[in-house]
Amino acid sequence: MLLRRILIFGVIAVALTVWLQRKLMYPATQVPSLAARDFPQLQQYFISVSDVTLKTADNVAIRGWMMQSKAQKADQVFLLFHGNGGHRGHRGVWYDIIWSLGADVLAIDYHGYGDSGGQPSESALKNDARAAWDHVIGLGYRPDQIILAGESLGGGVAVQLAAEKCKAGQAPHSLVLVATFDSMLNAACYHFPWLPVRWVLLDRYHSDKVIDQVTCPVLQCHGDQDEIVPLPLAQRLQEATPPMSSCGRAKFFRIFAGAGHNNLLRDFTLDIRNDIADLLGVPHK
Repeated sequence: MLLRRILIFGVIAVALTVWLQRKLMYPATQVPSLAARDFPQLQQYFISVSDVTLKTADNVAIRGWMMQSKAQKADQVFLLFHGNGGHRGHRGVWYDIIWSLGADVLAIDYHGYGDSGGQPSESALKNDARAAWDHVIGLGYRPDQIILAGESLGGGVAVQLAAEKCKAGQAPHSLVLVATFDSMLNAACYHFPWLPVRWVLLDRYHSDKVIDQVTCPVLQCHGDQDEIVPLPLAQRLQEATPPMSSCGRAKFFRIFAGAGHNNLLRDFTLDIRNDIADLLGVPHK
């Protein structure tokens, strides 16, 4: 009888893990509209802010903002891939940093986030990243003008895109990773050690298996008090990262003492901004 109960409990636990995992992984904030005109604070940063709608390879419409810091197209453009919570309207610190660097930015919302259609999954978010890349290429930016910036979950998205483009001979200018992981699998195992995560996890974001294909300069920033993505997961990603880019520039790993997951950008804005400035070759503030 006891063995039977244990088996039933195990089956229920596995079933719940499979059913709920994407709801836990993608706590998307959805809203009817995120029109740029409803965010006047963006005009404090950028001269031009326009709404964009992108069609992904799976025929879903995702939405975002294309923002220019100057009257003319800047020499560099960021593709911003946010974390698993909120939407593009919640990324004010990123916009402040990017504007201060004199760069443009395309900020998108993934499948199921903000006012984008569809449902999020690893394959869906990869399609979103490719659509964002194609959009800025279509606007006339060269691959070597594109900076891929990913925070938390967005780091997993950015690494996959960077590896894909480097392998295709279209390396971006650089890759900036903030509070991200070596793999979603290891992050999930850390948080749910009592569940059979390795058997049932659908979306694994194995950055550690593709980061060695990234030939562009890489900057990785992490807090030593991060309880959501513990520092050892970031360290494993750094260990898998080649120490030098193809252009001979070192790849940097910055650990911020006292920083957690959600306050890293907010409390160390200037430090991270200046680290990115070194990548772009622009002055410090």
